[in-house]
Order: sequence, then C-alpha cells, then structure tokens
Amino acid sequence: MEDKLRAFDKSAPIANVGMGVMGAKVAWACARTGITTRVFDTDVAKAHAAKETALTWSTDKEKDFIAENLHICGTLESALEGVQLAFENVPERLELKTDVLAEIGRILAPGAYMGTNASALTCSPLAAASGRPDLFFNLNFADPRTSRLVELMTCEATLEETVIFAKNWARAIGMIPIWSRKEQLGYSFNRLWRVIKAEVLRQIDQGVTTPHDIDRAWMMAFGTTFGPCALMDKVGLHSVLAVEKIYIDASGDVEGQPPQTLLDYVERGDLGEVSGKGFYDYPSPAYERDNFMEETDDDAFS
Repeated sequence: MEDKLRAFDKSAPIANVGMGVMGAKVAWACARTGITTRVFDTDVAKAHAAKETALTWSTDKEKDFIAENLHICGTLESALEGVQLAFENVPERLELKTDVLAEIGRILAPGAYMGTNASALTCSPLAAASGRPDLFFNLNFADPRTSRLVELMTCEATLEETVIFAKNWARAIGMIPIWSRKEQLGYSFNRLWRVIKAEVLRQIDQGVTTPHDIDRAWMMAFGTTFGPCALMDKVGLHSVLAVEKIYIDASGDVEGQPPQTLLDYVERGDLGEVSGKGFYDYPSPAYERDNFMEETDDDAFS
C-alpha cells in the first residue's frame, strides 16, 4: 500500500525560501500550476521584486492566477507553517546553505519534506544539516521558463518515499526529473554542461571567437533558439562562477581557475539577464532578432 507521504498534494502549500534568480523561477513554476506557494527572503524588498519579475514572465491570462498563488511571507515561521515541502534557493555556498537548512529544519513540522536548489553540491552534507536526511533531496533546475529538465540527487539516507515525492512534485510543475542515483559534484547532466561551459569560456577568453558566433553555431547545429552563452546569461554569470569555485575547491585543482573573462564580467556587475547585461544586452538580446543567424562579423551586436 502506498504511504500517503509519497503523494504530492497540489492542494497543499509549499514554501520557497530564497528569492534570487532561481528562487523566483521555481516559485513562478509552482504558482502557475495552481500550487499555493509561500515565498520568503530575509530581504523582503527582494521577495517583492522577484514576484514582480515572475509576473513579467507570465501571459496576461496567467498573471492574476499566478499572483493569487504567490504569497510573500514576512517571517520564515509564517512561510513554513503547515507546508508539505520547504525548498531552499539561497546562493550556492555550503556554509550558507547548511545554516539556512538547519534553521528551516528546526522550524518545519516533523514529517514535512525538505529540498535544496543546488547546481553542484552533493546531497549528504545538506541533508545532514536539515536534521531530516531521510526526507531530504537536491534538485538542479535548468530554467523552468524554457526547459523541462530538472536533475534530482539523493543520498544513502534518502527514503524511497522521498524520491517518489520529489519526482511527483517536479512533474506536477511541468518538469521532467533525471535522477542521479549516486552522489557526485554536479549531478549527471550538469557535469556535461560544465565541460561545455569551460570550453566556451576558454575560447572567448583566448579570443578564438565571440559569444555570438559560438551561440549561432550551436543554434544551427542543434536547432535551438539560443546557445550556451545565452544560457549562462539566463543562469547568471555570478552563479556560473560560484559553481566553478565549488568544483575547484573540491578538486584542489589550482590550475583550473575560472578564465579572467568570466571574472571580469562578474566584477563589472554584468551578470546576464538579471542585471540587464552579460554576453548580451537585455531585455532584447541579439539572439532574439530575426536576422541574428545571418549577421556577419561586421554587424554590430547589442
């Protein structure tokens, strides 16, 4: 008989803690499917701004519905009260995440699930910090606005019912979960993406080619609507850099430092879509232009 804990209940609320770039995207994905989504950030203004941004991603028909399902909470306690799931989205720094997860775990009702939005970190240390490792899981979202991919990572302590719950929640918000059954930095697909990012950044850093030509070649080869540089912009170049630092710290590879180009972008505050400028300018990036594929090296990109 299936345990009731295995079911994800679309009529029950969830809490989304941390309203940065990915936190806003996950909250949007949940709210647009009718799930009551409580959002909390220690910076209340940031939470309100994230909600407003999420509404700009919505069609006119969706906006009222999504707004009704996104509830900004002034305290962590009010966000967590009576939820079936608390999902954390703070920046990917191990010490920060473990501190936040420990606080959530102390407040959250026994039996409720916990998860973290992590791009590279493994599950075990985060699960341990939560105080309920059996009910804990990692998810790595691509971009819920444009991709259905989400990677799931669990640890030895994770119960089967937790795996089923996590998969059912992902499917309920329109995602397709890919399960990394063993722990490793970067999940499965994200490690492949790391290799692509590294080569793309190397070529840009060494002046071999430009972000726009890399993306045009990618789009032609694979029939996509944007390329790897645009994807890094969507993720946020600061997040790309943070993930690279996790790999480097774990490996001790002092030779594998991020290229200077990436460091320069982040230092200037050119973080991608979130800041209005990265490899492209926003809100109307060049790759969305009808003639982007035909533009030559002499054309001005903006």
